[in-house]
Amino acid sequence: MISSNPSYRRSERSVSFAKANLTGLIFGLLPALLLVIGYAVIHHDLTIVVTWKLLLVVVIGIVVHEALHTIGWLLAGRIPLRALRIGFHVKTFTPFAHVSQPLPINAYRFGTLLPCIVLGIVPAIIGIMTRWPEATIFGALFTLAAGGDLLILWLLRRDPATALVVDHPDRVGCEVWLPASNS
Repeated sequence: MISSNPSYRRSERSVSFAKANLTGLIFGLLPALLLVIGYAVIHHDLTIVVTWKLLLVVVIGIVVHEALHTIGWLLAGRIPLRALRIGFHVKTFTPFAHVSQPLPINAYRFGTLLPCIVLGIVPAIIGIMTRWPEATIFGALFTLAAGGDLLILWLLRRDPATALVVDHPDRVGCEVWLPASNS
């Protein structure tokens, strides 16, 4: 296990679920607003009708968001499926995906960012380009929902590509294992 390897030193990059919800809102709000404002400026309108179908798609999107984390970590990190878990933190009403095995930091970054791109940025841009307000709102909502993921990426911004990452078991974020040569 990496924790017993003297050629690596541990550094924590995590926050509580409560702080992640609040700070993540800040990280996700600006890009989400920019997407909605972009639609409104280009099309001079943003009329949407909230239907049960749209709400159902959003609920399904929440599950897909967590699944995309695991798919990203599986593909980029080449780890076994048994190292992944999807769950729900009841106390803070927060869904989560967790990887229990060390990953190269860029594989972790990829899996962390994937839902924001697939469910957030891409649908919003498609909505803007095709004058489809529901897609824009869906994308903006999932960009906002990825705020915690963007927070994690911010916490990892100074860590080198040579680092390994272990998802934190109890908090939002991870433990970064830096090669001793980077100390």
